[in-house]
Amino acid sequence: MTDPLPDGLVPSHSSPIFTQDTLPDALQREHALAAGHWVMLNVLDGSLRFVNLETGETRKISAPDRVTIHPQARHRVAVDGPVRCRIDFFREARA
Repeated sequence: MTDPLPDGLVPSHSSPIFTQDTLPDALQREHALAAGHWVMLNVLDGSLRFVNLETGETRKISAPDRVTIHPQARHRVAVDGPVRCRIDFFREARA
């Protein structure tokens, strides 16, 4: 889950820094990235629970850990107490 991003990805954008009070509900429900899009979930303070719905694995992610989220992988996050996190988005380069 914390594997490096593949070579050749292009940074797309970053989210604002979310807290346990501002983490969008959409991120806490099942969702998946579009094909060709990757995310690096950075836990800056505190912790989150990351649920990989493809494998059923649930992991507590504590600062300063991060998680690489692959395209089309169904997942969600859950608040696990006080947290600050940011999401960095990347995409495959267009030919």
